[in-house]
Amino acid sequence: MKRNLLTLALSLGILTGATAQNREISFKEADWKTQLATAKKEKKIIFFDAYTTWCGPCKMMAKDVFTKDNVADLFNQTFLNVKYDMEKGEGPALKDKFEVSAYPTYLFINGDGEVVHKIVGSMSAPEFMEEAKKALNPGSTAFGLAKKFNSGDHSEATALAYMEALDKAYEADKMGAVAKVYFDGLPKASLMEANNWNLALKHLNNPAAQSFAYLYSNKAELEKKYGAEKVNAYFQRTMSSSVYAIKRAYEKKTDLKAATEKATAIRKLLSNGTDYSKPMLAQLELIEFAATSKWDKFIAKVYAVWEDSDFKNKAGFVIGAANDLVTAAPAQYYKHALSWADQVESSNPNLFANIQLADLRKRTLKKQGKTAEAELMATKAQDLRKEASQKGQMTPPMMKD
Repeated sequence: MKRNLLTLALSLGILTGATAQNREISFKEADWKTQLATAKKEKKIIFFDAYTTWCGPCKMMAKDVFTKDNVADLFNQTFLNVKYDMEKGEGPALKDKFEVSAYPTYLFINGDGEVVHKIVGSMSAPEFMEEAKKALNPGSTAFGLAKKFNSGDHSEATALAYMEALDKAYEADKMGAVAKVYFDGLPKASLMEANNWNLALKHLNNPAAQSFAYLYSNKAELEKKYGAEKVNAYFQRTMSSSVYAIKRAYEKKTDLKAATEKATAIRKLLSNGTDYSKPMLAQLELIEFAATSKWDKFIAKVYAVWEDSDFKNKAGFVIGAANDLVTAAPAQYYKHALSWADQVESSNPNLFANIQLADLRKRTLKKQGKTAEAELMATKAQDLRKEASQKGQMTPPMMKD
């Protein structure tokens, strides 16, 4: 009898342990207009999970974080929880409305439809809860700090808190604009000090800032103090990411003034030449040619790059240019993309480049209406990806048709 009772007690204990961590965030299903109305009526902030079905970190968060009892209790008691697949139903429209560009993105939105807090990326349960609680005190979020900063509070405390919040919200361009104001307001000599230099490494990503130009002009001294590798990596990374931001601005036709300022600054800074000057300046030319539909000049520049024996990683540059051409240029220019693909292939590219070439040809042939040939290229790209996977090699992201 005692043995039976002990067995029953142990069984109950096992069951209790198995169900002790079974709560999870409960998401309400409804159209967006209804969700907003409900939030306003209940005076709650909406927790908005912007995800895609292919996003690994999204799945990890749903499985390992949303199912923690303390996380579930906080969110179910405090917020109106909703989630939308950014590629289905209302998702694409909401993606554009809230400028979602990475996954997972978590938004906290009031009943008036205003974003009061934003989190991007996966994280641990404690960190996720800590970030979520900030939404209940909007003054400590990027959006609350923006009001303080934009009203003239450029103090160190406000500026650094604002840049940190923007960094966590994956708002690199906005962070750069704030950094420009903050660092340009510091005494120039103080920029060389360790504290400000370390802050610049993290936040000063705007080459149009006077402070950035000052640091670049004192690159040799920075290298002596902090190491050549670290210093050069910072400048190259900042200008490279800025070139990408310029391209994005021209494609979306937004923030064009800031994009022009960055392009002008990069050209000036790189006028003396570095090992990465040539590809960056060439990329800027292509971006501006594409933005103004000067496709003949775009094509001439790519051919010139291909003939330049001193141009580093020209195969990657040409493949990227070919994809940009196929994406935005009239169909009459597609033949050049295929010609470039042939030239790159004849130069014995690696497996990574061969996958890119197969993808490029697939996209080009499909846009030309050559469906059967495009399908053959799609199969080739798939086979090459399998080969790379078996070899443990990295594969390029798939381009949209």
